[in-house]
Amino acid sequence: MKVSKTIWKLLLLSFISFQAFSQPLPTADPASQGVDKERLLRIDNLLQTSIKKQYMHGAIALIARNGKIVYNSSYGYSDFETKKILAKTDIFRIASQTKAITSVAVMMLFEEGKILLDDPISKYIPSFAKPLVLDTFISVDNYTTHPAKREITIRDLLTHTSGIDYAVIGSANMKQIYAKAGIPVGFESGRLLLKDAIPKLGTLPLAHEPGARFTYGLSVDVLGYLVEVVSGKSLSEFFKERIFTPLMMNDTYFYLPKENRRALYPSIHFLPIIN
Repeated sequence: MKVSKTIWKLLLLSFISFQAFSQPLPTADPASQGVDKERLLRIDNLLQTSIKKQYMHGAIALIARNGKIVYNSSYGYSDFETKKILAKTDIFRIASQTKAITSVAVMMLFEEGKILLDDPISKYIPSFAKPLVLDTFISVDNYTTHPAKREITIRDLLTHTSGIDYAVIGSANMKQIYAKAGIPVGFESGRLLLKDAIPKLGTLPLAHEPGARFTYGLSVDVLGYLVEVVSGKSLSEFFKERIFTPLMMNDTYFYLPKENRRALYPSIHFLPIIN
């Protein structure tokens, strides 16, 4: 199907910038692939200047065209205090770029006829039935709601038009509501289970009517739990079996194995380690 081919191309393109390839791509002179070397120097200047000004401690840049690497350089440090040089094979946390993978998983289930995009999410996660929309907010314990005009669909979740906000970068009112309910922000230590958090999210008010407007939030987290419910597998298992292994994404994990910890690029967020 055309939809399937497009999605897979987008997924592959989104991961071409990550540094660990299980089977290295061949390299080629940039000019031979129609890439201007002078323009590539701008990347060097930009990243080196950013590191010098301490906008960031390190960076890796990789560009591939026609299946060949025409540019691959690392800059700065993986540990600024010890001045440990950043390696091209260091592992980075991809955070919200995981959303693209989850969306691919959802479309796989759609193409297999297991879901429809306009299905209400409550068909699979009952706590999302009869959603409420936030009206007035006085305090986290004092707000009013009204019944939504319709239910949230899978399509709404894919397009971030569900009315579900974020627990950490969302609107001030919704952040308070989510915090009071114990909705995870996404960067906690330890193992998080979607089955514990997502049904609870379904009982909380929406920021706006489903389909009314774009709100970047936890919609794709709900889709992750949808994948678990429909497939009967954990999201980690589904990703590994259906996406990571076929694409040979051998250095992509939910939880970083302890033996790979040394290659992890430090960030302000904690990446759980398997003991």
